[in-house]
Amino acid sequence: HWQSDGWFSDHSAAMYDPGVEFLFAGTADIMRRMVLPPLLDALSTTESPRVLDVACGTGRFLRQLHTAAPKARLYGLDLSPHYVRFAARQLEHVPGMSLLHENAEAMPLADETFDALTCIFLFHELPKDVRRTIMAEMFRVLRPGGTLVLCDAAQLGEADEIAPLLEEFPIIYHEPYFKSYLRDDLADIAAECGFEITATTPAFLSRIVVARRP
Repeated sequence: HWQSDGWFSDHSAAMYDPGVEFLFAGTADIMRRMVLPPLLDALSTTESPRVLDVACGTGRFLRQLHTAAPKARLYGLDLSPHYVRFAARQLEHVPGMSLLHENAEAMPLADETFDALTCIFLFHELPKDVRRTIMAEMFRVLRPGGTLVLCDAAQLGEADEIAPLLEEFPIIYHEPYFKSYLRDDLADIAAECGFEITATTPAFLSRIVVARRP
């Protein structure tokens, strides 16, 4: 966005959370927390579930999740070594936390490893083909019966009342893949990759998609 070095520096990692809160007028954390109700509901029957946050960034959501589900075994994966290092410092108090500096397009993780997966504000940053590659990888590492909860920017069709704002967003904030994302329905991508969609809900300027691996 407005950071000249993007996600390629420690400075970017330190500035990301306050920058996003400023961009969304203090609602970014609120939109992230919308992932918690369906996720906690899915985890309620598992004593010590394994949960992977794909594109965990600064670890902000993992910290929220640890507070809400202290018995869960938490994992985070991100492409940026700078953000992973920042997240490690933020999450050093969380026992058993595992953070991986890896590419979500080819996760070095065994099939059917996790009880649940989350992915927050990633897919609007990706080209169309990469969205499907990562979705297929998430399907692979999720156990049968496991739950995926996505939170990302609102899309046309479910948020047509703010369509002018969504159309202007990539121009104002330098989002090269946002225009195609608006018309590439998240739920449809998940269904293409084998997931069963259980819910899709608008959440202010974002949307929540809940899916299950059969």
